[in-house]
Amino acid sequence: MIMKYFKLFLCGIFILIFSPAFAKNADSKDFQAPVDDIFLISLGVLNNLNYKIEEIQSQSGYILFKTTRGEYLLWVSENNSSSSNVKIQKAKRNSPLSEVQNAVFQSISDNLNNVPKRID
Repeated sequence: MIMKYFKLFLCGIFILIFSPAFAKNADSKDFQAPVDDIFLISLGVLNNLNYKIEEIQSQSGYILFKTTRGEYLLWVSENNSSSSNVKIQKAKRNSPLSEVQNAVFQSISDNLNNVPKRID
């Protein structure tokens, strides 16, 4: 009986340790550019793909956008000073995800050399 609980405990620890790594790969992609550049490129990409930007929160790095098929959240986070991660998730359950992710990730990759200039 104790052994059964010990095995369950070990499984729980394994899930806690390794689940963030699995989750990151499922719906995110790393890009070799600073976080500010990727955020600006993402805004341009969403606009070029004719997705409606509903809300922008640059401080936390998220963009809420809508397509004809659903609503999505895009987060841009910093891995280090020269690498960023973009994660896209459904804002509503019934929205198809992979088609939108593929379009956005491909467009960001295509536009890495075309970073919009900030006007401060």
